[in-house]
Amino acid sequence: MLEALVRRRVPQDRIANPDLLEILSHLAQALRREVGVFVDRHGVVGHVVVSRRWQPLVEEVSHRSGRPGAGLRYLEAHPDPDGRPDEGDRQILEQLGLDLVVTVGTHRAQPTEVWLLGPAAPASRDGQAAPTEEGPYNLSALAHLELAPRVRMAEAARRRRDAAATPQTQPERAVLVALDRSGDAERSLDELARLAETAGALPVTRIIQRRARPNPATYLGRGKVEEVVRATETYAASLVIIDDDLTPAQQRTLEREIGVKVLDRTALVLDIFAQRARSREGRLQVELAQMTYLLPRLTGRGVWLSRLGGGIGTRGPGETKLEVDRRRIRKRITDLQGEIDAIAARRSRQRLPRGSAGIPQVALVGYTNAGKSALLNALTGADAFVENRLFATLDPTVRRLVLPNRREIVLADTVGFIQRLPTELVAAFRATLEEVTSADLLLHVIDASHPDWAIQADVVRGVLEDIGAGDHPVLPVFNKADLLSPHEVRALAAGHPDAVVISAAQEFGLERLQRAIMHRLPEPWIRVRLQIPYSDAKLLARVHSAGRVLDEQYGPDGVTILAELPGTLAVRLRTPGRPGAAASV
Repeated sequence: MLEALVRRRVPQDRIANPDLLEILSHLAQALRREVGVFVDRHGVVGHVVVSRRWQPLVEEVSHRSGRPGAGLRYLEAHPDPDGRPDEGDRQILEQLGLDLVVTVGTHRAQPTEVWLLGPAAPASRDGQAAPTEEGPYNLSALAHLELAPRVRMAEAARRRRDAAATPQTQPERAVLVALDRSGDAERSLDELARLAETAGALPVTRIIQRRARPNPATYLGRGKVEEVVRATETYAASLVIIDDDLTPAQQRTLEREIGVKVLDRTALVLDIFAQRARSREGRLQVELAQMTYLLPRLTGRGVWLSRLGGGIGTRGPGETKLEVDRRRIRKRITDLQGEIDAIAARRSRQRLPRGSAGIPQVALVGYTNAGKSALLNALTGADAFVENRLFATLDPTVRRLVLPNRREIVLADTVGFIQRLPTELVAAFRATLEEVTSADLLLHVIDASHPDWAIQADVVRGVLEDIGAGDHPVLPVFNKADLLSPHEVRALAAGHPDAVVISAAQEFGLERLQRAIMHRLPEPWIRVRLQIPYSDAKLLARVHSAGRVLDEQYGPDGVTILAELPGTLAVRLRTPGRPGAAASV
């Protein structure tokens, strides 16, 4: 029946005929999908579309240069009784530049009401062109609805729109999907929506399924997959984002069932990192993470990778690298790991002079968008990039800071953490994260204005454990106090006496923070030369265990040793008459 629709004719001077709409309604009921046809101005059906999968037909249905759908109208049957045009119909009308969209509802395989959607009315007060909507009509009224006046209106509206139009890229419209295992799906979807917006997508709706465990084949239950299909049709979405990690098989099955691109949470985060990476080091690390993620997912990805314009989930290494065979991708992963290892070695050599000079290293850690870069700028006058978006910082920024006691430290800004941070990123960014693991003190920056700051803080602590920095000294820093009331600031300070409450944006509490850093840092090391008698072997062993021995010479009366020791121990050993003292030379 679908094939028989092609080349079917509609009266040239009429919008549609009842027979064609009855066939479309029957098919929509049988398939439980929206079924539509493109009709040219001669009344000939050229293409049949199921589930609004019309995007691949944009070039094929081009009849006018520069206007993919000029001279076409779209007749469509909804599988439910409500035939009124929805957001998806408006998207088809606008993106394809059609003359008209005709929609009809279906009940018991028969058409119900008929609606017409024209390109645009005069601009509304907010400057946005609003589509013209007519209806509802019954089938008998179709005999009196002429096509020509509406085509003239469409052409006039199109000319007005083209004259006032400014070139702009439309964001991909995304449906967000999550499983609710513990009742926190809405909170997690809030973060997923921010991630999607950061990547450049427009979240249009959310779908939550309460299910104890994912379906092994499709992640969602069969009925929920149908609901997602319907949502992509209703909102003209070209992207579905799952708030979880999908297996390669689940991803391929969902893309086949839904008919649009499907990304999981890890792929979305990787795409954001691909957009944000600026330095060569950052790009290498992102490419390694993406290669590692995509290697088991190469099968069946060609449809989406070959689409013109790319889009979310296709940035980073690029189409050429992703479509090579597995052997070459594995070789590329090995090469990237070698380059990143070289970067890690170079960073280690750069840290050696700081360590030998006794300059403490302090790293800013925290949830993404907690204000770490803003704090670095406020403390050091750096010009680190600051933006109220997730993952604004990927490449570490290192600056020197002189504390009030004239002690110099090195302050490093690092990449922000996030809930369920992809393991591929942790592995790929290990060279960058070494700024954290090698630090003498961690400033845990917390967005005190966020309603879930406690959960975010737990996430950061978990990531620190995963990367081997869980036992490092940590100073909690509650940022964005300017967004809190005075009562909330006092309550926060009273409830967390070991923390510092600040506002990096307003430069509030920075002196108190620097004093707290002074007290939390390990003692400065002092270089001393001591003579330790042979009878005091315990003291010699203590110097070896607590400090760094630079030179050791054995003489007739004892051992002359040059060492770097913590300040209090150095003072104790050099003070005559104190227990455990040694002669200073």
